[in-house]
Amino acid sequence: MALTRLIYFSENKMGIVSRSKRMADLQGVAVDRNRKVQITGALVYDDLWFVQALEGEEAAVKSTFERIARDKRHANSKIIRFANAPTRLFGEWAMGFAARNPRTESLFGQHWCNKGMNPSSMTEQGILTLMVELGRQGSMSNRSKAA
Repeated sequence: MALTRLIYFSENKMGIVSRSKRMADLQGVAVDRNRKVQITGALVYDDLWFVQALEGEEAAVKSTFERIARDKRHANSKIIRFANAPTRLFGEWAMGFAARNPRTESLFGQHWCNKGMNPSSMTEQGILTLMVELGRQGSMSNRSKAA
């Protein structure tokens, strides 16, 4: 089985009211679904954007992305990269989550050098490096570690 990685961004349409509860609910659902199809990955977000990396078997990754793209919490999804990957970067996470907030701002700024997430300025390597660093520094919620 070839390992595939898909990286995309989409507009965050969740709104601000009760976002932390809704993100926790979303994480729970994502973890359960991803474990069933052996997908791992990470998602970072702010008030305007979601940026996510999904890793797994190509058909499972494609199907997961298609479901996300239809989800009303996302709009204008755009794939940055969809290709084979040599190894999993997020092998321990069914899905890790991290928000851009005062605690993570300096790390986001190091990689994207802007006041908010701006999809036009993101590179594949910048996204992956940010996600890995958020995990290393304990800012990536990974209570979703794969069983």
